[in-house]
Amino acid sequence: MPKKKPRRRPERGKGANDIHRGPTRDPGGTGAVGCYVILVALIGIGLMILLFELFG
Repeated sequence: MPKKKPRRRPERGKGANDIHRGPTRDPGGTGAVGCYVILVALIGIGLMILLFELFG
C-alpha cells in the first residue's frame, strides 16, 4: 500500500476579511470628479463675488 501524500490545508483567514490589492483599487478617471466639483464651485463663487462688486 503506497504512502498517502500529506494534503495541504487551505490557508485560513482568506475570505471577506482579506484586503484585495489589485486593479480594482485604482479609482481611475472617476477619482478626480471631486476635484473638478471643488474647482467649479470655487470659480463660481469668485464670479459671483466679482458680479456683486461690479453691479452691487
